[in-house]
Amino acid sequence: MIKTYFDWNVLSQIKNGDHTELKEIILDNEKLFIPFSTSHIGDIFSSFKETSKQREYIESDLNFISELTKNKCLMNTGKDVVLDFYPPQELFEQRIEEKDLFNDLSLDGLMNIFEQDDLTKSIGKSLINLLKSIPLEESLKQAFENPESAEQMDKMFPGLKENPTMEGFFKSFSQMNLNLNESDGYQELRKTVQGGMGINRDKIFDSKDPYKIIDDKYKKIGTSPNQFVDNTKNAPEWFNEITNEYLLLDMHGYQEDKVNIKKGRKETFKNTTEDAFHAAFASTCNFYIINDNKSYKKTKLVFEKLGINTIVFKPSEFVEYYQKYLDIKEVILNFKIPFEIIKTADFYEEVLETGTLRTYYVPFFFFGFFNKIMVLIPNDNSKTLILLSQNGPSNHRVYSMEIQNLYKQLREILGNDIENLGQIKDEEFKEEEWIGRKWKLDEITFRLTRPNGHFQLYFDH
Repeated sequence: MIKTYFDWNVLSQIKNGDHTELKEIILDNEKLFIPFSTSHIGDIFSSFKETSKQREYIESDLNFISELTKNKCLMNTGKDVVLDFYPPQELFEQRIEEKDLFNDLSLDGLMNIFEQDDLTKSIGKSLINLLKSIPLEESLKQAFENPESAEQMDKMFPGLKENPTMEGFFKSFSQMNLNLNESDGYQELRKTVQGGMGINRDKIFDSKDPYKIIDDKYKKIGTSPNQFVDNTKNAPEWFNEITNEYLLLDMHGYQEDKVNIKKGRKETFKNTTEDAFHAAFASTCNFYIINDNKSYKKTKLVFEKLGINTIVFKPSEFVEYYQKYLDIKEVILNFKIPFEIIKTADFYEEVLETGTLRTYYVPFFFFGFFNKIMVLIPNDNSKTLILLSQNGPSNHRVYSMEIQNLYKQLREILGNDIENLGQIKDEEFKEEEWIGRKWKLDEITFRLTRPNGHFQLYFDH
């Protein structure tokens, strides 16, 4: 199946009547694997209000997501990004229940959390007292005394100058968190960063090479913008890397998001963070469809820098690509087109001890899965080996439902497999060596196998 991830703006527009051609393509399309993520829930939650009318709108949005994705949800467990079947309505209710949990990150606020459970009350009190006794790092105190950094420090850590203790730090950090996510504090922080680094916002905003501008500025002070970033906490390293690269571009002024708390939908650092998370979730899919021009440009640049092969499209671009390459209407063409490509298309050639390997990377997805053709021409004049393989997304994994869909299409042309094993069962994938499936048609044997964890279809003749 072709993994396709949509930004919430696109889904919302489709739901409200836009992108009609795209809507016809994606609704109930067995070729497409369309998940949602916890960031879609975060996007919808940003407009949450305790009014019946607003709840009605939100319920409609959640139902649309459920209908489109069949409840396939990508979520970050802290160690990995996993797929689960989870109704978006349940996730949204959880978000409502947790919305006030970490609003107050001061030590008093943390103590209130501990006191909600008798088991953690005494532990919490000891921990809070321990934190209060830890002295604040001297360099942080000195930054408030330095005329060049004092003003910026006051903006970033309000109130810490008057109470330069660990207790004061937590209280200040809590206020900074609220300023960034609920107010316009991110706008001030961004100005501080750009001003401190001497970056001209107008020059970098639509630059063709914003990374060069950023890197050159940091080289002048002998450091790197990623020097203090820890990519190993709270998410897989690759997820954090994408998120941090996205935020790095925005914070330094490239296609920076608007900050707005006055009229209409509130737009704060939280929105930019969710967009960064969307980019990370999307890297598990073949395609990412997004309509916001700023996010589109930032995501493409991040993916290019990190070598992520997820294709980023605007809705109209995806429709055109789908109609040209992905909408293979007759199943038999999944066999015919590869042989036409082998005759005419460019290929990468690698000389091996046993023969020559030619690899064709194609825009098609044969049987909704394979987008790579491999041809091994042996040195001993034995028969040429042809197989279909997959050039998957950078951070992907293959799910059983994809292979079950693949089997269904192969059976449509080739009939039952030789051993009459039938439809592929979930438990088969738990075996280290997968039994696979075989078909025979005239003089050709077709083998669906999984060598080294890669699903491939061999043509033996």
